[in-house]
Amino acid sequence: MTKHNEPGRAPARPGPLLEVRDAVKDYPGTRALDHMDFSLQAGEVHALLGENGAGKSTLIKALAGALQLTSGTIVIDGAEEDIRNPQRSQALGVSVVHQHGNLVPELSVTENVLMVQGLGRRAGLLVSWSTAHRRTRELLERVGLPHLDPRREVSTLGAHESAMVAVAKALASNARMIVLDEPTTSLQPGEVDTLFAQMRRLAEEGIGFIFVTHRLNEVFKVCDRITVMRDGALVGTWDAPELDHDSLVDHLVGAEKDIAHDAFTATAEPGEVVLEVRGLRGDVLRGIDFVARAGEVVGVASLPGEGAGEVVESLYGMCKARGEVLIRGEDKRIRTPRQAVSAGMALVPRDRLGQGLVPDLSIRENATLASTKSYTTDPVLRLMRKGRERREVAEVMSRLSLKSGGLEAEVRTLSGGNQQKVVIGRWLLRQADVYLLDSPTAAVDVHTKAEIYGLARSLADNGAAVIFTSTELEEFVRVCDRVLVLHDGELVGELVGEANTVNSIMRLSFGRKSV
Repeated sequence: MTKHNEPGRAPARPGPLLEVRDAVKDYPGTRALDHMDFSLQAGEVHALLGENGAGKSTLIKALAGALQLTSGTIVIDGAEEDIRNPQRSQALGVSVVHQHGNLVPELSVTENVLMVQGLGRRAGLLVSWSTAHRRTRELLERVGLPHLDPRREVSTLGAHESAMVAVAKALASNARMIVLDEPTTSLQPGEVDTLFAQMRRLAEEGIGFIFVTHRLNEVFKVCDRITVMRDGALVGTWDAPELDHDSLVDHLVGAEKDIAHDAFTATAEPGEVVLEVRGLRGDVLRGIDFVARAGEVVGVASLPGEGAGEVVESLYGMCKARGEVLIRGEDKRIRTPRQAVSAGMALVPRDRLGQGLVPDLSIRENATLASTKSYTTDPVLRLMRKGRERREVAEVMSRLSLKSGGLEAEVRTLSGGNQQKVVIGRWLLRQADVYLLDSPTAAVDVHTKAEIYGLARSLADNGAAVIFTSTELEEFVRVCDRVLVLHDGELVGELVGEANTVNSIMRLSFGRKSV
């Protein structure tokens, strides 16, 4: 069992700083919070844990004034509060620091830190920069950055510096309760330790922290108490010394979910090796080896920032990586997305509007972005075979059951699910060897999800290798023939057939080797 004898931990204090009592949040057809209870003491670091969809974000949004509860009570300093907007939340001393820090990269440290409080003005007209910088220096000293120049542009800061500047911004608004939502994702181990040391020092001043993370080792390093949520409800709250890694995983995982995994998985043996990866390394990845064969959908699963997304980005040349990538036995040098496409890869990104589509272009133009050359009769004059282009795009979009106002409609006018179909249709026109489906069902409806599952199966059945990632673990069970599970950038397990379950994926993702 993990022990906690480190000096400097805040003593127990009478009366909670924050209480959430019997919180319910209903949306049409779903309950995001189900009679949830939570409390935060002044001077403690309290972990709020749960898998994606557990209700953590909904609870945080309620505290931040971004949404109102359907029913339930929020109590601060013993008084019941109605938090109807972010301004009221801030006035009550609540501040949420998101993963990327809520900072504006193009502005200075001072401008970011004092954005909410105000920079202060001299004679009602001009900003008193000397006063603003002095105030910022005081706050930076409180968060352990006494030597940071407050005039520096935030874009020039390191990840740890940005994280602490975001905390300084919270302190500038007189925050007494700070929610840190996955603050360590971009930090190196030494930077994480520095962040934790500053959190403990601020906790000694009476500030309460709600710490959201998927990295369980971090929980035992810095937290006083641990609350676990599942399906919008409270599983339990424990003092950190009462749990160890394995017992915490058991609480997070819960009972096995009964998920059918034969509807979209292969019925025949996979064929030849299409994709072979040897020693894939990068900022996160620590030497990944695997193969993907024709006729199979291979899942790559991990907690956020621990490898799954980085595998896709590395294979598609979106980030720096080392290692060998072979497609149908031929070694490919892939350093850019253009080289990845030439090598026979196709990407359906999770951020379809930011990475996959040009919103102002038509459906037709978006669909043929990767295959323009095949419709060009004169590369100099750029003459196009318009009739063939329209006919083939129409055929593909019909196969995908695209709902639109016509192929010339701007892609921005489509629903999220139909936008995703346009991205997928682009690669059906191109015909790739390897399809990288990076959370392809994000923010689409249930019917479209089923269509995408079937499409992944169809791509594999037609001889391609399909790599599949998702933030919803049930999808790996429904769609994938094999699932590779990564933890902290390392491949820790491979699940096949009946071994491919939600609980097995979760246990391996959290670093528990035995499943």
